Amino acid sequence: MATDTPTNTPNLETIVAQVVRQILAEQRQDPHEAPLHSRAPQSANQPLPGLNRLAFPERVERLTQATPARIGIGRAGLRYPTSTYLTLRADHAFAKDAVVSEPSKEFLASLGAIELRSKAADLETFLLYPDNGRVLDDASLQRLRNEGTRNVEVQIILADGLSAWAAEINRGLLPELQRALSAANFTHGKPIWVHRARIAVADQIGVELGAKATLICLGERPGLGTGDSLSIYLAWAPQIGQDNADKNCISNIRPRGFSVHDAAAQAVDILTKAREIGAGGLAIGRIPQRTW
Repeated sequence: MATDTPTNTPNLETIVAQVVRQILAEQRQDPHEAPLHSRAPQSANQPLPGLNRLAFPERVERLTQATPARIGIGRAGLRYPTSTYLTLRADHAFAKDAVVSEPSKEFLASLGAIELRSKAADLETFLLYPDNGRVLDDASLQRLRNEGTRNVEVQIILADGLSAWAAEINRGLLPELQRALSAANFTHGKPIWVHRARIAVADQIGVELGAKATLICLGERPGLGTGDSLSIYLAWAPQIGQDNADKNCISNIRPRGFSVHDAAAQAVDILTKAREIGAGGLAIGRIPQRTW
């Protein structure tokens, strides 16, 4: 009986790599670049049983065009079509790559930010021990005290979080935030970038600088093919160990999600309300000024 041998492995890996690259090329996606959105295919294979008997098939068609989720992808026998299976694997690989991604030097230089680091010295520590990402290392804390802008109303913080790609792909968010804050008469200091950061690192920064509010933008935990999604967390009257109920979150900031312009506008709406009532989080409730 024939068995696989080690000599077959390189050939098999080459074939799989060629197939994946061909599919990605057909969908105009460079496998070495961060994905802009999920590439879920709408397969021409046999439709799922029952789809042809729907009363309103056009609604399913509209749904498939409105979401990157894999809907009505068809089947090959009892399994996914091969193209669907391969793109699932590719999207999973992109999600894992997003977690380990690093910001480029050009991107960091373009921010004009104070560059700091958390106590997570490496990726493994960052992932296994989250508390290390919630505080600055000693050198960064001293630099913050020396170079940070004190007593502003809003301190803007940018970070990699769980996807440095997200911060870089949505690089337009920082200037949008700066313009929107200035237009609403919020003072804001020099922006800050934190490597290997968790959300709560903003609490320490806000307290150290005496900011009335902090706004941290960082990469979300990636889903399949969505390593480009960014979140904003806002805290009024920041304090160490501040409860999440006292914070507000804007998520899904990405090319196929919430635009950087709308995200900045909503952030300013939240901060404006927080300034009026002197509190954030659940105390704000629904923001009535806009329909998002």
